[in-house]
Amino acid sequence: MRLRPEQLAQRLSQHWPKITLIFGEETFLVEEAASQVREKAQQQAISERQVWHVEGRFDWSQIPLEHDNLSLFASHKLIEIRLPKGAPGKEGGAWLQRFVELAPAEISLLIISGKIDARSQKSKWFTGLDAAGWTIPIWPIPFSALPQWIFQRMKSRGLQADLSVANLLAERLEGNLFAAAQEIDKLGLLSDNGRVTQQLVVESVADNARFGAFGLMDVIQAGQVSKVPRVLARIRAEGLDILSVLSAISWAVQRHADMALQLASGVPARAVFSSQQPRVPEKSQQVTLQTIKRHEPNHWRRFLSLLAEIDQSAKGRPDCDDAWRLLEQLCLQLTAVPLLQRN
Repeated sequence: MRLRPEQLAQRLSQHWPKITLIFGEETFLVEEAASQVREKAQQQAISERQVWHVEGRFDWSQIPLEHDNLSLFASHKLIEIRLPKGAPGKEGGAWLQRFVELAPAEISLLIISGKIDARSQKSKWFTGLDAAGWTIPIWPIPFSALPQWIFQRMKSRGLQADLSVANLLAERLEGNLFAAAQEIDKLGLLSDNGRVTQQLVVESVADNARFGAFGLMDVIQAGQVSKVPRVLARIRAEGLDILSVLSAISWAVQRHADMALQLASGVPARAVFSSQQPRVPEKSQQVTLQTIKRHEPNHWRRFLSLLAEIDQSAKGRPDCDDAWRLLEQLCLQLTAVPLLQRN
């Protein structure tokens, strides 16, 4: 059954799906939808969760299809499969069809995928999943539609604001959904009786944190591994909020992930850079290209998933020590050249 993202919460309140496939290029929205499914799984007392990342020559036979693989204390398991490239391959397609046929009572399936093209959506594995469960496509939100998205999100959280406020927020955050979502949550705490004004937005948006984080991205792009811990320590010492830092890093990584995908599909670099909003300045294009080629396209998508996990780790914890440590590890991964690429 095909669902729209905005239908997911209501559907989950009525029914627990055996199979859920969430796919699309907008990683933040994909991860947010996946989080709703995980939260519902916990409410359903599904105590065991296994996560599988399908990369390279992945062996699908290692993913269990039978209840024998359940732990002693678990009666139901959620298997989470991540398909960053949006294609399971021949072996993976056969495994997914087999899962639909067996429909093991003790196992539920959550698939989190990148973009799945129109041809793949006609395949047996996809149509089988669609018939047996829920398939949820998530489309990128163009910059022109971002103010309306922000307006609706504020409204859904009980906030009152004019569309001009949403326009201002979209402009300040330069199209970053991750940052916009966090800023909306912050505005909810700062506002009086849920009323959000332009002045409140101006005071709230953490420009200093964003600039500090973008300075960190300069270090990452330059490949200066030894500087990463020092820059992060300075950012933290200045009292910058880790969520604001994460939003800026997420925006930059999202751009690199999108550009990596376009370059891998054969789009000329000049066209890729000019298509960005805002476009990549000519003086930054060479270093940007070098940074993109430092990692495989699917690795950039993986970095976005890790950022979402760090964001969850940071929320609700006053010291955020674990989140800062995880952020440093991720920044080091972004900065370093993988061993296979070294001479």
